[in-house]
Amino acid sequence: MIDKYDKQIMFEYLWKTINFFYGIMILLSILVGIRTLLYFLGGMKDEKFSVNGLLIVSSFIIIYIVLRNLTKPFFEKKINERK
Repeated sequence: MIDKYDKQIMFEYLWKTINFFYGIMILLSILVGIRTLLYFLGGMKDEKFSVNGLLIVSSFIIIYIVLRNLTKPFFEKKINERK
């Protein structure tokens, strides 16, 4: 069975992992934004550009960021119980 201290450490490392992927999502959202801007300004003449794929990737990034921000108070509470 996991004791209280181990559980708090587990929550802390889980939160650090979530923040790692959050940073990656921020970088991806910047890249997707640049690519979208180039597409709509006519800088990309690629027929393989999929607007549906762009919407799916953008919605995935937005959902991840929103869920991370919704779970932030829970993890802060669990981590601060140890301190």
